[in-house]
Amino acid sequence: MRSEADTPLVERVLRIESRADGGALEAFGRCLPRRSANEVALFLSHCYAEIPVGKIYDVCFRCAEERAAVRVAATVVAVTQQFGVAWDEIPHGWNTLTVVRFEPEVPVWVRELPETGSWYDRPSSLLLASRETWAARTLTG
Repeated sequence: MRSEADTPLVERVLRIESRADGGALEAFGRCLPRRSANEVALFLSHCYAEIPVGKIYDVCFRCAEERAAVRVAATVVAVTQQFGVAWDEIPHGWNTLTVVRFEPEVPVWVRELPETGSWYDRPSSLLLASRETWAARTLTG
């Protein structure tokens, strides 16, 4: 188990693969809460550490061009995996189906992600991080 404190600053990112489609939500996401308009069920790649529900990230940016970023409050609302059981954290090293609340609204980059039925249908293309992590990764500090 890896804590966020034990993770190098530049590695503290949630890697978003895609939005979950209806089939994925039926198969894996029955335990997830009903989503509001600003919440999205996302397939996330291997998590860098154990991240509790309620964790808030400040920045959304593209893997291919990290300097372009959108400031947003992105809160981890709910987490599950292929077992369809609600968890109170994103476990270190796991791929998850995670509901994220975006405020003030869902960024266009997230809205433009394709919907898929499972993990690995497409590579990670977006990242969520703190402002400090984003600045360290882009050397804009």
